[in-house]
Amino acid sequence: MKQHFLIQWLTVLSTFIIALVLEISPWATHFQYFKPSWLVLVLLYWVLALPNKVSIGFAFVFGVIWDLVLGSVLGTHALVLSVFAYIIALNHLILRNLSLLQQSLLVIIFVAAIRLGIFLLEFFLHDAIFHRQEFYTALVSALLWPWVFLLLRKIRRQVGLS
Repeated sequence: MKQHFLIQWLTVLSTFIIALVLEISPWATHFQYFKPSWLVLVLLYWVLALPNKVSIGFAFVFGVIWDLVLGSVLGTHALVLSVFAYIIALNHLILRNLSLLQQSLLVIIFVAAIRLGIFLLEFFLHDAIFHRQEFYTALVSALLWPWVFLLLRKIRRQVGLS
């Protein structure tokens, strides 16, 4: 029983670590703005699937790790991801019952809001420049959401997480 619990949480942690690695992996400069927001997608799935277990704490910890890896001001990503996780956990029953297409449309809004929130924090802390191409990330993330959702749901069901 304890070993099964450990396997379940190692699965959740490994999906977050894979998402973080994909998030920081380099892309060609021409395609940099088309890189999906992997960490947000994985966080969104786990908060929707397990809102009582994966929520604000996970968002804060991985936001701090994301800040450390990127070398940004400590706490900017953590704050924005924590607020995002809180909003999702608060409305998880409604969001969980939407179709994948409707969820994809919400992914556009969430990823764009997260990008905008990070920009605003960085703008108030130091001079930051916003590129409108940042919203391409939201579109690409929304296109990938159905596949990420179905893959993570299959993984969750195989390890017996509920």
